[in-house]
Amino acid sequence: MTNVDHADDLTAAMAELRDRAEQHGAPSLQDGVLYFGDTAIPKPDFEIVTSVHTGHGCTATIFVAAGEGFERATTTIVRDGERAVGTELDPAGPVIGPVRAGESYRGPADILGVMHDTYYEPIIDADGAVIGAFLVGFPHSD
Repeated sequence: MTNVDHADDLTAAMAELRDRAEQHGAPSLQDGVLYFGDTAIPKPDFEIVTSVHTGHGCTATIFVAAGEGFERATTTIVRDGERAVGTELDPAGPVIGPVRAGESYRGPADILGVMHDTYYEPIIDADGAVIGAFLVGFPHSD
């Protein structure tokens, strides 16, 4: 399937993911932990991404800025039987450049070895710094 096939679904899923996170308040990064208002996005807390996954049938992830890259703070992606929390956004893939620049990315992306139609949006704090990213995506069918 192509990105065009999922354009409306990706838009709706992203709106819900972003809105569910931001209903807790403005995003901030404190000691390496991503917050929305007073709500931390701790690694074991999967409620926000799980609800988007359940409602839209898509992959959902919230990344936190870590050094020069981003790592999964919470996700519905499963790898080796466990959620792929702590895995990195591909530093050589097509997504990292736009997200670092504070821009969205829509298009194909390899997510831990599986091609997906994706939509990434940067998470930007009050000072204009990119402190994370939202991801929704649908795996390509064979």
